[in-house]
Amino acid sequence: QLRARFDSYRYRLDLKRAPLMRSFAVPDQDRWLFFLQYHHLITDHVALETLLQEAQAYLLGCAAQLPASVPYRNFVAQSRFGVDREEHEAFFRKMLSDVDAPTAPFDLLNVLGDGSDVEGARADLDAHLSRRIRAQVRAAGVSAASLFHLAWALVLARVSDREDVVFGTVLFGRMHGAENVDRALGMFINTLPVRLR
Repeated sequence: QLRARFDSYRYRLDLKRAPLMRSFAVPDQDRWLFFLQYHHLITDHVALETLLQEAQAYLLGCAAQLPASVPYRNFVAQSRFGVDREEHEAFFRKMLSDVDAPTAPFDLLNVLGDGSDVEGARADLDAHLSRRIRAQVRAAGVSAASLFHLAWALVLARVSDREDVVFGTVLFGRMHGAENVDRALGMFINTLPVRLR
């Protein structure tokens, strides 16, 4: 009932205002049920695991044993000393400057509306197929993500009747992070454009 009441397709987080993370708790006989809703822009699976481990430590009375928190500002500071903004802008301008229209499947642009009619679908790959995919991408020296990006580009090309497609993907920003970045909470996921011709 808790999951149904706060279903993310109906109970939306507004990206224009805080909070982008909410929790709901209800008593259930001799226990409490807890539901956490968050937007992927502000957290990733590492932060979620850290958050849950710390909450459990507090519930068990072991909070004093937790390691010191790692400020997100350390990651921000390291990022600011990397490639400068102008270089990033020049890269993406060169990559996307001749794109004159979005890649819209079936020419549909406003498919979400207010989100109230959105339906989700999920299909898990069986273990045998997953192992075969991993073996193939390893043999080719690429990642599974690269293969699925290519597959999605082919789908978009067919359903948009375009030879040149652009779509968004996410990049896990912790890979290039500061020391102890695996203990930090913050926005480590970057949304980036992918263009395939």
